[in-house]
Amino acid sequence: MQDRAVTPLDTGIRRLFLLQIGLVAVTSAVFLAVFEVFSAVSVWYGGGIAALNGLVQARCLHRDAQAPQRSPQQSLVAVYVCVVQRFLLVALLFGLGLGALKLDPLAVLTGFVAGQIALVIWGTNALTKK
Repeated sequence: MQDRAVTPLDTGIRRLFLLQIGLVAVTSAVFLAVFEVFSAVSVWYGGGIAALNGLVQARCLHRDAQAPQRSPQQSLVAVYVCVVQRFLLVALLFGLGLGALKLDPLAVLTGFVAGQIALVIWGTNALTKK
């Protein structure tokens, strides 16, 4: 196995993941108090979709950082490929959760939104630090 140095991107992704867990946990607790256990579990599923979406985005960012020799056209294609991958992953997981698993739609969507809000907060903080 190859050891590699921990980069600021790695640290940022860990912080994003912890922020997502925190926001989804609070959202799940609210759903548990107001609704039922099934809804709270559904919130975690939606948060998991957001976390996987963030991990795919981080993988794309890491891969792009490792390829500085790309032309602008190649970089644009890489961005489009990443966007399509993320869209298909999110659509597939929503379809699985709402269709096959019959999870609570409001709870799944709320968990996803909580996870995405964490992504927005993380991105905003990253931009203000630059």
